[in-house]
This record gives sequence, C-alpha cells and structure tokens, in this order.
Amino acid sequence: MLVVVSNTTVEFCHHACLVLSDGLSYSKLHGGGVTTVYKTKRRYLTIFICLLPSLVFLGIFTYYPIVDALHLSLYKSNAFTPQPIFQWFDNYVRFFGNPIFWEVVTNNVIFAVGTIFPTMLLALFFAILVNEVKLKSPFRLALFYPLLVPYAAAAMVWVFMYDPSLGPINKLLGIFGIHSIGWLGDQRYSLLAIMLMTVWKNVGYYMLIYLAGLQNVPAELYDAARTDGANWFLKHLHVTLPLLGPSTLFVFVVSIIQSFKVFTQIYLMTEGGPGYSSNVLIYYTYEYAFKFWQLGRASALTSIMILILLFLVLIVFGVFGRRITYQAG
Repeated sequence: MLVVVSNTTVEFCHHACLVLSDGLSYSKLHGGGVTTVYKTKRRYLTIFICLLPSLVFLGIFTYYPIVDALHLSLYKSNAFTPQPIFQWFDNYVRFFGNPIFWEVVTNNVIFAVGTIFPTMLLALFFAILVNEVKLKSPFRLALFYPLLVPYAAAAMVWVFMYDPSLGPINKLLGIFGIHSIGWLGDQRYSLLAIMLMTVWKNVGYYMLIYLAGLQNVPAELYDAARTDGANWFLKHLHVTLPLLGPSTLFVFVVSIIQSFKVFTQIYLMTEGGPGYSSNVLIYYTYEYAFKFWQLGRASALTSIMILILLFLVLIVFGVFGRRITYQAG
C-alpha cells in the first residue's frame, strides 16, 4: 500500500536524523569520553526515529487491517447479522469443502505460473538486447510505455483487440485460416486472454530492473568469456545470469505478489467469467465482500491469500536467497 507522508513529517524526520548524526560525528571527532555502548545506542536511536513515521503508517494501514481480517474471519458477519457471531474456523471449513474455491485457487496458480516465468524471461531477454545497443532510450521508452497506460485504459484496448468480429487478433488469425475465437466469452481462453494482457503490461517494468542490474556487470568478464570461446548464449548464461541473482530474486518475489493481486483487468474484462473460468482469489474475495456482503467469508479468503503469499515468499527467500551473492561497491 502506498502512503503519502506529509512534508512536515518528512522534514521532522530529516532534521532529527541530522541532529543525532551531528552529535555522533562530534563524539567521534572530539572523544569526550563517550563509550562505544553509548554511541551504539545513539546510532540505533537515530535509526528508530527515522523509521518511526513509516512504522506508524505501516501499523495503521497494513498490519492492523491484516490482524482485523484474521479476527473477523472467525465470525459469521453478513448483511443479515447485525452483530457478528463467533463460529471458530467454520468459514475456512466451508471454503475447503467448496469445489468453486478450489477452481479459483487453481486459476490463480495457473495465472501465476503463466505470467511470472514468461514475463521474467522476456524482461531479461529485452534487457540484454537493449543493453547491447548504442541508442538505448527509444527502446527503453517503447518497452516501458505499456506500464504508463492506466489499467482501465489498457483493459479497454485489449477488449477491442479480443473482439470476435472487429478485433485485430482475430483478423490476424483469419489470415492463417484460423476461425474467430471468442477470447473473453469462451471458458477455454478467458484466463489466457487475461494472462497475455498482464505479460504485455508488466514486462517493461521488470526489463528496467534487469537493465539496472546489467550496469553492475563488469565488462572484463564478458571479454574473458569471449576469449575462452563462449558464444552470445553461453556468455550470458555463465556470466550475466549469476551476477543478476539479486535482481532476479527481487523480480521473482514482486511477480509472485503481483500475480495474487490481479484485479482490475479481470473486473473490467471478464468479471471472473464465463462461469468461474477467469476468477482468482482477490476477485473472489471482492465478490464475497461487496456483492454477497459476507464479510466473514471475505476476511477468511483474505487471510488464506495472505498465508499463501507469506508461505511462497518465505520459500523463495529460503531456497534462493542463500544462493545469491551480493557484490559490494
């Protein structure tokens, strides 16, 4: 969640850090009998004061809603119950026994796998190509531009592109003798259509992250690889990929989180349909909260999604975090 901090708060934080840092600098220069323990405490106090505004906003707008959702998920709360009724884990049990819930979870897993890996591969490929050309700015702008388009506008553009009769995608398929496909109205293709649009929208952002990481790869390593007889593919396989480990880890974690936050394009393009063929966890949560007004069930779905994301992120950091080398300087 993005929180806008007022200028007054930022100024206070900035001045506090400067005052405390000046005090530390004076102690280091003039001695004054200040012990190492005292200087360490002052250093941690400086860090704490600088982080305090962010911690307050995170506590109010992030951690408190999570705890409140976990609490409300244990209650029966809907439009017909003025006072929530405590019922332990009944909301979770009902979902785990509901085949529609498992269909939605399966859709979310398919969406995650079908968007994360293609997006990462395309972003890395484009970043390497852009890094090797002399005139980088036009290519960076062209690839990053889809991210600047609001999701609502992008969704409407893709709705037109997927149109069975007028859409350019079906026109192109017709050249090769392929019959018109109802991309958004067919259960077989609705989720795929959302995935293609999402990959197009996100690849530029991850490309810029990889491109920034490529600036830290020493050119001498590429020269050494060419001297050893490595071709273009082997050069990037054995030099670029290992040194882009931190960037890849960041992109992977952000992609996982984003794949479970997909909402706007589904809301505007398919509304989770036809049936539940393109429904995912966050849109399913929205339906229970704002269509069915079952806040207890919606909170249970929110809690399940948070636990899934927490589990996946911890697994990623546990498995890949230890294998990544961060280069200082």
